Amino acid sequence: MRKTNPKSQYLPFFLCSLLFISCSPGEPDTSPDRTYQNRLNNHTDWGIYRGHSSGIQYSELDQIHTGNVQSLKKVWEYHHGNPVGPGMYANPIVIDGLLYFTTPEVNAVALDAATGEELWVFRPDDYRNDERPFRGRNRGLTYWEDEKGDNKRILNFVKDRVYAIDALTGTLITSFGENGWIDLRKNLPQDPEQVDFEATTQGMVYKDMLIIGGRTPEGAPSTPGDVRGYNALTGEFKWIFHTIPQPGEFGYDTWEFEDDVSYGGTNPWGGLTVDEERGWVFFATGSPAPDFIYGGMRKGENLFANCVIALDASTGERIWHYQTLRHDIWDYDLPPAPILATVTRAGAARDIVVQLTKQGLTFVLDRETGEPVFPVVDLPVPASKVPGEEAWPTQPFPLKPPPLNRTTLREADLSNITPETREYVLEIFRQHETGPLYTPASMAGVITMPGHQGGAEWGGAAFDPATNVLFVNINEAPTIHSLVPLDIDTASASPLARGKALYNTSCTACHGVDKKGNPPLHPPLQNLQIGGDSIKSVLRYGRGMMPAFAQFTDRQLDDLIVYLQHNGGDPKENPAKTGTSNSSQAPRYANVAPFFVDQDGYPAIAPPWGTLNAVDLDKGEILWKVPLGEYPELVAKGIRNTGAKSFGGPVVTAGNLVFIAGTPDEKIRAFDTFSGQVLWEYQLPAGGYATPSVYQVAGKQYLVITAGGGGKNGTPHGDSVIAFALPD
Repeated sequence: MRKTNPKSQYLPFFLCSLLFISCSPGEPDTSPDRTYQNRLNNHTDWGIYRGHSSGIQYSELDQIHTGNVQSLKKVWEYHHGNPVGPGMYANPIVIDGLLYFTTPEVNAVALDAATGEELWVFRPDDYRNDERPFRGRNRGLTYWEDEKGDNKRILNFVKDRVYAIDALTGTLITSFGENGWIDLRKNLPQDPEQVDFEATTQGMVYKDMLIIGGRTPEGAPSTPGDVRGYNALTGEFKWIFHTIPQPGEFGYDTWEFEDDVSYGGTNPWGGLTVDEERGWVFFATGSPAPDFIYGGMRKGENLFANCVIALDASTGERIWHYQTLRHDIWDYDLPPAPILATVTRAGAARDIVVQLTKQGLTFVLDRETGEPVFPVVDLPVPASKVPGEEAWPTQPFPLKPPPLNRTTLREADLSNITPETREYVLEIFRQHETGPLYTPASMAGVITMPGHQGGAEWGGAAFDPATNVLFVNINEAPTIHSLVPLDIDTASASPLARGKALYNTSCTACHGVDKKGNPPLHPPLQNLQIGGDSIKSVLRYGRGMMPAFAQFTDRQLDDLIVYLQHNGGDPKENPAKTGTSNSSQAPRYANVAPFFVDQDGYPAIAPPWGTLNAVDLDKGEILWKVPLGEYPELVAKGIRNTGAKSFGGPVVTAGNLVFIAGTPDEKIRAFDTFSGQVLWEYQLPAGGYATPSVYQVAGKQYLVITAGGGGKNGTPHGDSVIAFALPD
């Protein structure tokens, strides 16, 4: 259903259709006196990422329900025409019969939400001078209009820019920012030329304030993960909240800063949510950089890393914060934005904030104060054995709800899907250390459960306000966390040795020590068959799951290429003993964090490897837990119901259905909210690593999913957007 130049032919007809739809019985009032947020939070559109400014991923529509979902059929499929990496993560937004989403090139596309017909495509590469097209992980777009219903625009977040696009024509609004865009390298406490920032999750608008967070590098050097506010009409910079406190700011004394270290990270890459009545914006931060399993250069509690934070959306002033993890050395980012739910009990309503974690812990906080709703206890955790590291001695553990996944790994927990698998993983298990949750990494290697892809992911959860129940997909996957000493003095080392040092600080977490790889997602980098210019292009611009390393200087890139192309022995020039240098600098270590997997790349823990969970947020109890997804290769061998890693979130509807995709079997499913039973499933043409959207046009309810494949499950790429509805 792709049209090459539909704007002049189709748009006039569409505008007439839109006028008819807006006046149809049962559709929301489109008069201009409605506030912006009320307009986008109406029950028939899906006007905001995750469906609502509160992030509850819920639809009041019930035309599709448990009694008829078996009849759900595909009604249209759109192909964007370029099935490349990294895939499509977009949760489409739908406003007034128009559906908007982003492609892997972060092109913004507008479709007729009822037919899938293409209306326009905005290509941001037309406005950049880069050597190659940018491709990035991107979760969609933001819509904004002013209080009078004018200035309708789509905000497209592309790497380190925000473009303003006319929502009806797809043309650039040149009065916004600098000739149509905001340069997100600016207005940070860092030289713009050194900034490496990527807006992977779109911003949120409160009234006329566009609020933006994003992704920054996890290695060294990095960029601060500060949150910023801009005027949504003009693009003018308004305020900033420093997630790494500056001198004189609250929280500065929770860090032991070193003079020679560039601090970054502590960023809300999972997005934001807004409480419109209070005028507050909420976000959740990740771990600090550099190095996610060694923090000897940033000792202390490290506020505002791993925090739930509420700010005044108009000014950026902090209202409250709650830290879920102190001094993160496990890459336990808080992946989704906080969920703003209202729990009703005995007729009384209580506003809460729900924060999901990679550890499988669920923090339920009072929205007004940030205090825990259920008891949270501070428990002692293991100390670090690594010189220079000071793991924080205690960590907070919520007593309710219980953990949504296993938090330790014993020999009895190892995979036994085949005798060969058991023997393979047992041998690896006995070669490494183990311990309870929050056991620090060591040079011998510690098996961490869950690993950095365990627990909840960026897809968040869906909350049903009618039943107080939260639905969340959970991964169960261990990681082996090791530290490798950096044993060279880079000041006097050769380019080869400097390249190895840079590799150790930036690349080992994915590609392993000595370029050996970290299968199944991260290939070995030994004996590369591509030239230096091609390597530099990949490093500078990224490819597929690999991010860009724009923060590297030309000299650093050249050094790294020397090491990547070196196929001889280990460079040993200018060795220096670990912990010694020309200054009082602490010892330095590189991190290595391969997944603990069996001989075929499946998690080394016994199934289930992925589950869908129903959690009663009133009582703090798990109501049910069922396996989510399968691996087709194992099903062919008769090994079923294993569950699988999933990436992308669920949505829940008033029809008592939970819709979710995200699994490597490339299916989208509908679950009964009360029993967890699968009532419907559909084989997608590629993995749907995104959150579905639910909306209504002209009285007809639709379900839509972007199916771009690729992603962390490594399935083939696709280019489909698929909508489902009941037969007429």
